[in-house]
Amino acid sequence: MRSLVISLISIGILVTSWIVFVNYADKNIHELMNMIDDDILISANAGDWDKASDDFKNLSDKWHKQKKIYSLFIDTKAINDTDFSIARAKKYIGTKNLSLSAGELNCIKEQLGFLHLNEILSIENII
Repeated sequence: MRSLVISLISIGILVTSWIVFVNYADKNIHELMNMIDDDILISANAGDWDKASDDFKNLSDKWHKQKKIYSLFIDTKAINDTDFSIARAKKYIGTKNLSLSAGELNCIKEQLGFLHLNEILSIENII
């Protein structure tokens, strides 16, 4: 009986921590995606590369702070792929290349969306 109670408590702690993480990630990942759409892409399309660069630095800083927590729950390869895209986008923004910047920023958005979707507790992710 004691083992059953300990097992149930352990499962409860795991599920609760996962739910807390998913809610945290949902809020933060959507914030990063909105920064791309509402700030960086708009500035780049307007030719305001200084603002685009500043906004992108904010996104990069937020990502690097949050990825420490994500690394506890999310596949390392997925995190590294996002890091590589961020590095490429930084360079493209720095060279003021609109088409490459926009393409890589949209790639980052997709990667962030997949990070979140792949970590939600669902039948598809369990099987």
